[in-house]
Amino acid sequence: MFQRSMAGDQHLPNGVVVASYETYAQAQAAVAKVSSSDTELAGLAIIGNDLKLVERIVGRLTWGKVAMRGAIRGLGFGAFLGLMFLVFVPEAITSVLVFPLLGLAFGILLAVVQHAIIRRKRDFASTQQVLAARYDVVAPQTVAGRAMQVIGQREGAAVPSEAQLQSAPPPHGSPEQMEQPTGASADGPGERTGASTPAPERREPPRS
Repeated sequence: MFQRSMAGDQHLPNGVVVASYETYAQAQAAVAKVSSSDTELAGLAIIGNDLKLVERIVGRLTWGKVAMRGAIRGLGFGAFLGLMFLVFVPEAITSVLVFPLLGLAFGILLAVVQHAIIRRKRDFASTQQVLAARYDVVAPQTVAGRAMQVIGQREGAAVPSEAQLQSAPPPHGSPEQMEQPTGASADGPGERTGASTPAPERREPPRS
């Protein structure tokens, strides 16, 4: 259930993006998942990014469809007026039936006239809605870690499996290679790889 925001609250929510989704229903389900884990919900927000106006064409408007829609709207409005008149004048039951008929006639007339004026520019029926390309779930710093753990998603990134973690190479070499000094081989600390230590020269004493 939506509630109107305060008049002075005109800034975007501050916090950390804990998850991103393509549809609003997925983002709403993520917030419901956080709510079921007894995590603090105050401060969580769903932000729609890259808003787009989408108009979907339903079909072509014909004179019959236009008259039918006008008749339905006019009949409903006439029935409402008849019920209101019946409340104030209970004895005029027979005259109440006139209001739906009048509404039916005026509804068809208005719909046909309106369609005749705009049909050259617009002869099709459509529906409009505002959609976002991405929906971010934002949480405050205090509960961002907990919310991220419950949702199990960080900006749509996939969590690696255990097999992938075991087969992945170590980030900076094995511990044995990190402890070994540079240039030293595994045979001994005093030997260098690929090089031999030259023997000292033997000098003879000078002859007298």
